[in-house]
Amino acid sequence: MAAPADDIWRRIIPPLVAAFAVFLAMVRASMRGPAPTNVRNRRASWRDFWRYVAVTAVSGYVVFLAIVLVFHVVLAEDRGALASAAWGGAVLLAIALPVFAGAEWVARRSRR
Repeated sequence: MAAPADDIWRRIIPPLVAAFAVFLAMVRASMRGPAPTNVRNRRASWRDFWRYVAVTAVSGYVVFLAIVLVFHVVLAEDRGALASAAWGGAVLLAIALPVFAGAEWVARRSRR
């Protein structure tokens, strides 16, 4: 069964164009020059680690919900998608953050 043309324009083209635009932005950013090599080599404290984890997790969760909002709720008109994504994302964070912290703990103990 083929999808109607208006359905294709509303559900398929916007995510495809957005992904291509992000890809082009990444290519452009990578062509600006090599990454700096003068990175400080100091041992980060647990406080630095938790700040990094908090910023990464919160910003990633917000971007994830924004993507769901735009592509599923607005374009695909799936009203239940945002609540499902919010709960699903929270469960994934609840699983991933302790695993990530445990991996960091193991890595720090093995460096001693």
